Amino acid sequence: MTNLSDIKALSVPELQTICEEIRAFLIESISKTGGHIGANLGTIELTVALHHVFESPQDRFLFDTGHQGYTQKILTGRQSLFPTLNQPQGMSRFLGLAESIHDTYDATHAGTAISTAIGIAKANRLNGSNNLVVAVVGDGSLVEGISFEGLNYGMLGNLPLIIVVNDNGMAIAPNVGGIHHLFSQPNWQQASRQFFEGLGYQYLAVPDGHEMAHLIQAFQEAKTKVRQKPIVVHVKTTKGKGLPYADTHKYRMHFSMPFNAQTGEGASATITGETYASVAAKTLYSLMEKDQDIITISPATPYASSLDQILTVFPDRALDVGMAEQHAASMACGLALQGKKPVVCYQSTFMQRAMDQIIHDMAFMKLPVTLLAVRSGFAGYDGPTHHGIYDLSYLPAIPNLNIFYAGTRYDLDTVLRWRLANPDGPMVILHPYENVSSKETPPLAQNQDITQPEIIGDPAKICILGVSNCLETALSIREKLISQGEEVCYVNPRWIKPFPEKALLPYLEKADLIVTLEENISTGGFGSRVATMICDYKLNAKLYRACISDSFVRFGDKQDLSHETGIDAESILEKIHTYYALT
Repeated sequence: MTNLSDIKALSVPELQTICEEIRAFLIESISKTGGHIGANLGTIELTVALHHVFESPQDRFLFDTGHQGYTQKILTGRQSLFPTLNQPQGMSRFLGLAESIHDTYDATHAGTAISTAIGIAKANRLNGSNNLVVAVVGDGSLVEGISFEGLNYGMLGNLPLIIVVNDNGMAIAPNVGGIHHLFSQPNWQQASRQFFEGLGYQYLAVPDGHEMAHLIQAFQEAKTKVRQKPIVVHVKTTKGKGLPYADTHKYRMHFSMPFNAQTGEGASATITGETYASVAAKTLYSLMEKDQDIITISPATPYASSLDQILTVFPDRALDVGMAEQHAASMACGLALQGKKPVVCYQSTFMQRAMDQIIHDMAFMKLPVTLLAVRSGFAGYDGPTHHGIYDLSYLPAIPNLNIFYAGTRYDLDTVLRWRLANPDGPMVILHPYENVSSKETPPLAQNQDITQPEIIGDPAKICILGVSNCLETALSIREKLISQGEEVCYVNPRWIKPFPEKALLPYLEKADLIVTLEENISTGGFGSRVATMICDYKLNAKLYRACISDSFVRFGDKQDLSHETGIDAESILEKIHTYYALT
């Protein structure tokens, strides 16, 4: 593939040919590995034109979000890494500093580019540098609260800031709301010009973002005019361009597992088969049929929560609010104040973005909002910041917030029905991002009460307490220890908050060794909560906490990451034998 220095010397027809080569390569490669295919097919010409006009890495590019960055990877020497996409230790789905000096930012969450670009532009100004910064913002990302904060501030000081709006009418799902209305009306250029110029920016429009000559002309003009004051370049693109079946795909092939490049057969935005998300969605659907007060809200990722059928059947009560996590939480609070039963379906990594609203708007007023959070624990190959390995540390710190961890289809179905029958105060229901295990069995008859822990075995010398997404690992450890002649019980607390101390105490009092197991960082997590209980009740048992060290974790699958972080069955058994001298 042509390198960056060659890109600057090529003619417009030659650049257009390069784009077609990149498009063919991406379709062929991503169909084999899976990846963010739709958004990247729409930004090929845009990215090539940026590199033709600007000087990277002296001029800094920020892609918001990083799932627009595959052409950036190819042009900056990473084409050979594409076969490793979605593989252990392989190429990231996103852009990142560790991969290339041309990647300015580790961009995996939306809305960050404008504010970060303002900081870079301000530093350039203070340093006397003439280098430029270009924030490439998908219009879905433009509706993020932080993007509006950046837009509000960015016009101050005549900063050398270029904002490229990649307008494809989509976030992940189709865009909604006022910005979508602004960009999609017949006189969108005039209306958008009035909007951005009214904020204090210069404005240029490129009606066809796949026409190389127009892109180059606009970027060259922006490069000159930005010396006067910040400028917005509004580029219309087509998500999934070059994939005929993207035209009928609800998310225009935003992301897919491996698929047939010729027919699209096998295209799937999530792991196939029955997942905990699909179990939750099935239960939620049945409840919404019977209860008109239940309102489901998704901030732009309905496919991750398996909400497609719910969105279709209940259009007035199933709401996709776009990439607006904070708005989703506070809107739910408004619904709850009026007697509705809102269920906000987050991916755990994005729920973090609404922490202030959960504390200030929801928990403080004790509003009956249900947060249904998928992808708690390890989250696969999306990136280190997508893992939900902080839930058990930050959520319990919030007063009035009840937290349930559903690690089986039975618990997930039961707790949703129980909760929505009579919601009281705010509650989070966490569940993992994986297929339902074929080894799952219904809860023991004596432990059907969802308000109580599930306990296997009588009080014993060794007590294993495992968060539900570690259920199989905990049971495997128990079976192995029993085969070695040890007395072992297993407790699935179910409830992270309120913590079921009364039910747990007889088992902790009997134990000489307590083992806690969680897919969460060590600081402030589940094991820390058990340690507090041991201290409060002056128990004599030793404690081994199997958890993730206080660090970020690379992307990867659950099995590999569990072994790498020492929370797989083999590693835990080794630690137990080493440090606690079991025979």
